[in-house]
Amino acid sequence: MKISDYLLPTVIGLLITTSAQADPRLDEKVYSPYVMNGVAEFEARSARQLGGASAGDMTTVFEGEYGFNDHLSLAVVGTLERSRADGSRFTGVGLEAVYAIGQIPGIGIDTGAYLEYKYGLNGDSDVLEAKLLLAKNVDRFQALLNLIVERPLGDKDENFASYGYAASATWRTVGALRLGAEAFGDLGTDHDFPGRQGAYVGPQVLWEGRPDGWPFEIDIDAGWLFPVGSVHSETKSQVRFGIELERRF
Repeated sequence: MKISDYLLPTVIGLLITTSAQADPRLDEKVYSPYVMNGVAEFEARSARQLGGASAGDMTTVFEGEYGFNDHLSLAVVGTLERSRADGSRFTGVGLEAVYAIGQIPGIGIDTGAYLEYKYGLNGDSDVLEAKLLLAKNVDRFQALLNLIVERPLGDKDENFASYGYAASATWRTVGALRLGAEAFGDLGTDHDFPGRQGAYVGPQVLWEGRPDGWPFEIDIDAGWLFPVGSVHSETKSQVRFGIELERRF
């Protein structure tokens, strides 16, 4: 392997091993920088806190996406949150765009850009979120890294950007089954960067396939994450599950 083959996995490892006060980022997933032309996708994913001060907190995201060409996909996104304090409520609907930029010459890292505008509901602020999407593929191994900046709009009390990341490292094992690990964490804010960092880290299982006679492909993403460092009072663990249906038109 070349040194460049280890570059993105090394960066992911460094992020995963940081610890302190972490944002659980229950609405996030690890995005790839790839766009599938002519493919329509519907996805439902949920993340739930298990134990600790935030036990029972849950976020469910519904997303409908279509790839218009080899570079651009657009999606409509809705977010439903549930907590002991506020019960269940829709917190936003938004428009999301992913643009495949291409590969960085010499190091083989594929890049993309993500932009989302979310209209806040039930008292939540509007939010603008941008991500740099990075991917490295070596044989059966794939590393993904999303660098995230998020800014509430029109909220005087929280009118500053926050920074974070989502990352995964998986290996294709038998057939379409991939096993590995994923992490979601905080990198601070405009007021405190890089700030006190933290992460939720744990194993991940991915599978994709098309059952006989079905008109669409099914993708399944499951993970069980644990707080790293001093965030154990926040929750004991975090379970994630997503299912996606895809069809080419």
